[in-house]
Amino acid sequence: MNNTNTIQSSVPVTASTHLLDKYVLPKVALTVISIASFVGVWLTMTTHGAGAWLQVIPRWLHLVSFAFLAGGTMWKALFTEPAERPEHRSAFARFTTGEFARFRKLMQFALPVFILTAGYDLLRFARWGIAGGLVWFEAILLAAIALAAGFDIFRRVKPDDPFSERLTARLLLALLVINAFVQATFDVFLTQGGQPLPLLVRGIHLAAFSLWFGGAVWNIFITVPAARSIVSLPVVLAASQQLERFRVAVRIILPTLIVTGLIQAYRYVGLSFTALTTSTFGLLILTKILLVGVLIVVFITCPMWRACSPISGMCKIDDLYQKDA
Repeated sequence: MNNTNTIQSSVPVTASTHLLDKYVLPKVALTVISIASFVGVWLTMTTHGAGAWLQVIPRWLHLVSFAFLAGGTMWKALFTEPAERPEHRSAFARFTTGEFARFRKLMQFALPVFILTAGYDLLRFARWGIAGGLVWFEAILLAAIALAAGFDIFRRVKPDDPFSERLTARLLLALLVINAFVQATFDVFLTQGGQPLPLLVRGIHLAAFSLWFGGAVWNIFITVPAARSIVSLPVVLAASQQLERFRVAVRIILPTLIVTGLIQAYRYVGLSFTALTTSTFGLLILTKILLVGVLIVVFITCPMWRACSPISGMCKIDDLYQKDA
């Protein structure tokens, strides 16, 4: 009888044959985040007197493309790390190079959408009475974001040292976080006269949503495909470590998103359940609260059910080990 732990000879990557593929959970979470964000934008634009769908959709595309850039840049800047063990460094670098290449391809679509919709929103907010100095600051900030992101897209790639790209990513991340607070200033200026506390709450809320949404997109559309293309034990280890860093961040981001969302909702419906259920505005707030509840369930369930990735070991590296009896 052999009681020693052995590593499986290959890393399983085939899709589940069960009725419910566990990896559907991250995709459900991303879908729910998208719907909740649309409801949130609808609520905000309604307070601006611009709640028609053709007015809401450009703003939603602006914030979703912004979120993709912010969350993806966060992952690139903060969650990718070189291997500690020398024998794993080449595999870590190759996997990370693949991730960055996929991110650049997606950025080529997301960046133009962001710039066009952000510019359209800037013109709208200017017409609605936003101070000229803030409008010019946002225009300069958008130009800086476009330059930094454009450089990141078209830079000369170093396959042996992809981690050198993190410096540019950190600069871009800082610019994007600043932009979240500028967007918050626009919203709060129109609804509450630019009061400092609502501005801070709104800014934190936008930043938290963006980092979560973009991080979820990275996990589904970048990390998993990149790992599947060059599956090996060191690659699974690198992916698992990155995913765990994201989960740690979400443990901060999710409560922040909930608390700031509730603070914003309180201004409109207070603690009245009747107000939540008897008005269109209240029903939208209630819908968003329920959607966030679904996200909490998914976030708790994913690691428990090993549903964060279709690749064995990414959710928990110990899953690569098995006992032979």
